[in-house]
Amino acid sequence: MYISIGVEVGWGTSGGVFDCIVEGTRSELLELDAQCVGEIYRPLDEQGKSFIVLNYVGEECFNLFYYCCEKAMAGFSQSERGRIVPESHIPGILWNWSEVLRLMQTDPRYKAKFLERD
Repeated sequence: MYISIGVEVGWGTSGGVFDCIVEGTRSELLELDAQCVGEIYRPLDEQGKSFIVLNYVGEECFNLFYYCCEKAMAGFSQSERGRIVPESHIPGILWNWSEVLRLMQTDPRYKAKFLERD
């Protein structure tokens, strides 16, 4: 399972970790921008592939995904999925999640204060 972030930049992981990250982020992102979800999740949802693609999305969609990914990570332990994952697996899932966010920060589309609220 793979999250393609940019040209030659991405994160591969197991199916379970991938689902936690990708589906947790999707639920947050759906509340903000369904069109962005369609662009990123098309290979997974419509083509039956085992990856999502951020390579071709614009800056706004990229940063919305980042924001929602970070938000989903922060609430993962208390989420429905987080409560069914063995507690001993949570640190590993969160580490993988933080690596996805770290890689996204290296992309030129990343804006650190994109959705910062006053």
